[in-house]
Amino acid sequence: MVKMKLAAVFFILLAGTVFSETKIEPVMGQQSVTMDYDKATDFSGITWISGESYLAVSNKENGIFAIRLKVDPGTGRVLDYKFGERLPVKTKLGDMEGIAFLPEQKRIYISAETGNGIVGFDMRGDATFGVEVPGVYARARPNKSLESLTFGAGALWTANEGALDGDGPLSGKEGTLVRLQKFDASFRATTQFAYRTDPCSAAGGGTGVSDLLALPSGALLALERVVTSIGLVAKIYQVDFAGATDTAGIQRLEGAVFTPVKKKLLYERHTLATNYEGITLGPVLAGGWRSLLLIADSGGAKKHSLMPLRIWLDAK
Repeated sequence: MVKMKLAAVFFILLAGTVFSETKIEPVMGQQSVTMDYDKATDFSGITWISGESYLAVSNKENGIFAIRLKVDPGTGRVLDYKFGERLPVKTKLGDMEGIAFLPEQKRIYISAETGNGIVGFDMRGDATFGVEVPGVYARARPNKSLESLTFGAGALWTANEGALDGDGPLSGKEGTLVRLQKFDASFRATTQFAYRTDPCSAAGGGTGVSDLLALPSGALLALERVVTSIGLVAKIYQVDFAGATDTAGIQRLEGAVFTPVKKKLLYERHTLATNYEGITLGPVLAGGWRSLLLIADSGGAKKHSLMPLRIWLDAK
């Protein structure tokens, strides 16, 4: 009996403290969640506000939509969902892709592929907070511009989906080269780094960076949509900036001498035709884990897919 009790205690300690590095794993018994909603399609980004409150951005509707998600604090399973009101937004930018919430300022920021810009809104949807994006992004190829947006540890991050004109080819057997751009707490562009995606093994390309996630520690995760001959793969990498070149002063990466960031694979899943484009942290779960949610672009359909995961955050 004593041995059994000691084993149980050891298991509890193991579940709560063994991981010293960031770790991602699936939610038991729930591969995905289908949400029916007929007032919008093509959600390309999601961000957590607090509690059960989230916001999703649609690149088709050019709007922001409230979602309430009830997440089981023990397992990370999504138990229920409910769509709320559409937030009216005022901006000339189009094809909204990334979304980030800044809790202290109570502002919502979105990145857009049409106009290659980033703009912030108050909670009423008034666009009054512009972000000056480096001019290099004006060379973005059509539908391959600012796909990502995230805020964490006092910094805002964005990235283009595929290589800029002059930075190399779009995705192929050597992947594609994108730029990770950091802004400080005053939204001034600071450092920038080159990031190479996984290869694309299917004709026509399509592999790219779908979204970024800044962790409370300051670490950065990259969500890649990898196109293969048998369908899509969602991959989540942790970015390693050690030894990487700040490319902010390099106008064209093709032919230039620089060192891109390294990356460590944390999670991957074959998703067939489901195109996961947004990623966000959620509430704290049992044992020190956090909820992690991915949302898919529905491609015009009125059924929307979530991938519930859980993440163990590096305490450093």
